[in-house]
Amino acid sequence: MAATTSPPRILLTGATGFIGGSVLTQLLDSASPTLRSAPITCLLRGADRAAKLKAAYGDRVNTVLYNDLDDLATTTAVAAQHDVVISTTLGYHLPSAQALLEGLAQRKRAHPGSEPWFIHTSGTSNVGARPVSGAWVDVADSPDGRAFDDAVDDVYAYERARNAVEPYIQRTTELGVVDAGIELGVCTLVVMAPTIYGVGTGLFNKHSVQIPAFIATALDHGRAVMIGDGEGRWDHVHVVDLATLYELLALPALDAGGQGLPRGKKGIIFASHGRHSWGGIARGVARACHEVGVLPDDKVESLSLSEATKLFGASYLAEADEAMVELGLASCAQTIPTVARRLGWKPVCGDDAWERGFRDDVDAILRERREKGR
Repeated sequence: MAATTSPPRILLTGATGFIGGSVLTQLLDSASPTLRSAPITCLLRGADRAAKLKAAYGDRVNTVLYNDLDDLATTTAVAAQHDVVISTTLGYHLPSAQALLEGLAQRKRAHPGSEPWFIHTSGTSNVGARPVSGAWVDVADSPDGRAFDDAVDDVYAYERARNAVEPYIQRTTELGVVDAGIELGVCTLVVMAPTIYGVGTGLFNKHSVQIPAFIATALDHGRAVMIGDGEGRWDHVHVVDLATLYELLALPALDAGGQGLPRGKKGIIFASHGRHSWGGIARGVARACHEVGVLPDDKVESLSLSEATKLFGASYLAEADEAMVELGLASCAQTIPTVARRLGWKPVCGDDAWERGFRDDVDAILRERREKGR
């Protein structure tokens, strides 16, 4: 919490997105008096979106418009008026993240004794092995491959060493956030999320990226697909459970100067609650699509990485190359969220919610396609 006479202020980026919208809902509905009284500002594009947020949440939410992620001057100026920044926008746009950190550094200089915090959203593809191409295969610690534990492994050192050999834009951005925070004297905490599923609770985008990409590709291709043998294993978390983790992190950052929170090179934490294989996702998509009659059967076709990159090109990150497709849709990235658990995180959505999520996403994508006349 900053050493100011006014209540601590939260700046949220990405409030119109899947993660950010759900985090905003969680913060607004929090039982914590500190969070319920904290002013929340949403930095976003579009006057129509700002109006929708104000209509729904009234004075609980302030809105500030900017041009886009490259509007660095506005980003810095707004961040300088806040004590905690929660960033849920693109995890691979380093200049905007650095602009937020610079704003928090200005805040700290203006209020000696304050301790601003930057909570950054990243993803576990940063530590993913690449068994399909063989471009990066870690020594296996178990039959399912290596599992990273954020309380045991030096995740920062691993990412730094790996990025020197195999640069990856999201990993580069995450490392840049940590390094800039150290240089500027701003506390940083990175939430490295796995596959996120479930229906978001925000006003705008209610669905994630990875599973919907499998669904859209299956609908366009006429059959569910997986990349290679589909044996790569990842973790997952329900979006509502993930939002409760952000709430858990925001409270000490606001109320106690971040006491008890890891930071800097030690502040890279995981957020998993369940594990799957990519073949399991493909089979779940096939079943859900077949159940509603949009696929003729529930079979899954195996694709080469090059074939998959062409097919997923339109549905996954738009301009993804083979490395990004493999890291995001076919890699091995297993994590153990020991730090979050020790902080008191208690996710509740289990296997039933995971299985139900396939049908929820299929129904949502079909509804969107009907609305667009597809």
